[in-house]
Amino acid sequence: MTVEVQPRKPRLVWQGMEYGELVTAVPTQVVEVVRPGRAIEHKDALGSMDIRKALARNSDELPPNRLIWTNDNIVALRTLLDERDDGGAYRYRGKVDLIYIDPPFMVQSDFRADNTVEIELDEGEHIEARKEPSLVEILAYKDTWRQGLDSFLSMLRARLLLLKDLLAPTGSIYVHLDWHAVHYVKVMMDEIFGYENFSAEIIWKRTSARSDANNFNAIHDTILHYSAHRSAYFNPIFAPYSQDYIKSHYGRKDSSGRRYRLNDLRSPNPRPNMMYDWKGYKPHKNGWSVSAEVMQKYDEQGLIYYPPNGERLAFKKYLDDEGSPVLSIWSDIPPVNSQAVERLGYPTQKPVALLERIIRASCPPGGLVLDCFMGSGTTVEAAERLGRRWIGVDNGKFAVHLARKRLIQLHDQPRPPEKPQYSYDECEHCGNIERKEKKQKAAKKFEVQPFSVENMGVYQRVAAWEDFASQRSKYRDEMMAVFGGEVVQLPGKKNLHGKKGNSWVHVGPLDGPVPPALIWTIAREAADTQLSTVTILSADADTLPGPEKKQIAESTGVTVVVRIIPASAIDEVRRRLELQKGGGVQGESMAVPVFYAPLAIVLAAEVKGNEVTVRLERCEVDEESFVQSQRPLLKPISEGMSAGALKKAKAELKKWEEREQALKKWLRSADSWKKFVDFWAVDWDYQSRRGEDGKPIFETDWQSFRTKGSKGTPELTFEAIGRYDRKGRYEIAARVTDVFGNDGIATVVVEVK
Repeated sequence: MTVEVQPRKPRLVWQGMEYGELVTAVPTQVVEVVRPGRAIEHKDALGSMDIRKALARNSDELPPNRLIWTNDNIVALRTLLDERDDGGAYRYRGKVDLIYIDPPFMVQSDFRADNTVEIELDEGEHIEARKEPSLVEILAYKDTWRQGLDSFLSMLRARLLLLKDLLAPTGSIYVHLDWHAVHYVKVMMDEIFGYENFSAEIIWKRTSARSDANNFNAIHDTILHYSAHRSAYFNPIFAPYSQDYIKSHYGRKDSSGRRYRLNDLRSPNPRPNMMYDWKGYKPHKNGWSVSAEVMQKYDEQGLIYYPPNGERLAFKKYLDDEGSPVLSIWSDIPPVNSQAVERLGYPTQKPVALLERIIRASCPPGGLVLDCFMGSGTTVEAAERLGRRWIGVDNGKFAVHLARKRLIQLHDQPRPPEKPQYSYDECEHCGNIERKEKKQKAAKKFEVQPFSVENMGVYQRVAAWEDFASQRSKYRDEMMAVFGGEVVQLPGKKNLHGKKGNSWVHVGPLDGPVPPALIWTIAREAADTQLSTVTILSADADTLPGPEKKQIAESTGVTVVVRIIPASAIDEVRRRLELQKGGGVQGESMAVPVFYAPLAIVLAAEVKGNEVTVRLERCEVDEESFVQSQRPLLKPISEGMSAGALKKAKAELKKWEEREQALKKWLRSADSWKKFVDFWAVDWDYQSRRGEDGKPIFETDWQSFRTKGSKGTPELTFEAIGRYDRKGRYEIAARVTDVFGNDGIATVVVEVK
């Protein structure tokens, strides 16, 4: 490998760095517009439908804040770079004020990110669940990092190059890393953004101690801060003074007990225009440091100290008005631990205070914040709290759901005071000074702005799939392998493409969902075989409602399970086909194929005059997939085991078998399905708005959702009430999301008379 190196500009070199990812812009599909302002008390009526439509649905403009779920965030970055407004100007290129990314750290030998999420289903019955990465996900992640550090650097470099083009001339980028790769990334970012634009290496103390006694324990993360230019926006951030500094500089107190120090009002340099008398006090030979108008303002606010002994005037600087500038070591922001109020169970969740500090420092009021490794949504919540515009991108649907829920939950919560007030109380015994925030009545509440939820889904990738028609059989075979099944061909059963376990598998087309009529045909084919279950891999959300699935089962004896083909799985199939042709693939993909089952929702509606009551009657839960997802990694029992190992393995197996039976028993209880519902929303006039692709946009007019720390589901209601001011036929839709982030939509048509 030959690499050009310029004097005084060293470069980082690794195998594969010369390859670039081939990526094109892909239009997003807007699947939902969320208005947290409509999240009212659960059992209240929603008010006038006509007023809601006039305010919310007469405009074709989409909200500026965006949650984007994509198969690969590099596709989203390319799309954002190429997006233009109605006037033809670039919408985001060179206009993002702040970029913060927290890319997946490389851990252990296989560089697999820890993306396990702990979920409490039923506190009363002690039922907990884990959202573990599937076998396909683990294999895909190992394949993504198949060259270790080289792969990580290739992945990150490709995205940093696009992020640089999105950054405004006054913008900044923060990259959050741990000790595994930060020093390599620093050299790489020097090359991309310029060594002269390196602003700071921030050390965040994320924990106090670790138990590893074999080395110096790493208790910090590193955040690299680069600016687009030396003139980048920066707002200094201040932190409380130390106890020693307070004691030495703020020994005075006023009648209310507030601590202050005295600042000289004399000008250090000659200022002829500041030579004036003030209430009998003569100016210094250099003059006052402020004008007479400012002096008058200080006097009205009681900030001038008039010495009793005729000394010179001074300005009273109160302790609660000041602080020391925040330095590059941050030890005052605790991590999101197991007891934190904001904890969501996300393994790499960062505290809101950390992102608020970064945003306050480097994004002007009203500016735009971008996070393309969004995770649990901390960045977008912090941006919303501070009144900034934002775009959040993530490869995981669960991450997008968490962010949506956090934003909805933030709405209407008390907003902290713009300027908190503190008291500094000195202990009469030890002399320590304790800083306490005074209770202040919240003058306002958070008003979360509307935002869109977008999906770079399967349809948009079809056009880029070359020779799909001629490779349909190869595509199906490789998709079966990615799904973890095997190809099986039976005479006269053209719709049964393979099997996985005790289920037949049908692989649907790329350009649309499997229609209900075809699902009936597939079920009839399976009815003549020894297997009574069919798993259908579909390109879009399940269009088969729960009642019709029941009809299929009763008529054919076949149980139908629909799973969604993610765009990342299509890319993986494509990569495999290209490898078979010897073409190879350039670059590293962040795509993680995860097939998920949309919820089977049973919805009912009751009409009384102009009032409609919508009830969520049931969501079907796949017992087998849930139980197996909770199975721990058990060591196989073999003859070569030692007596101790054999005893331990049998004990672990018995423990799991007991828990497996407990889970199955709990699942069969009448209301266990309610514990799986994390969020549901109602669109009272579905189909009234469609996107550019012609598909309906779900507009959230009402939400009910689970909140952290609840016992059972007291905060969830399974009934929504709406009133219409106009007669007519309305299609009502409900979107339900389970605790694992999987969702589904059901509709019901009502006639208001």
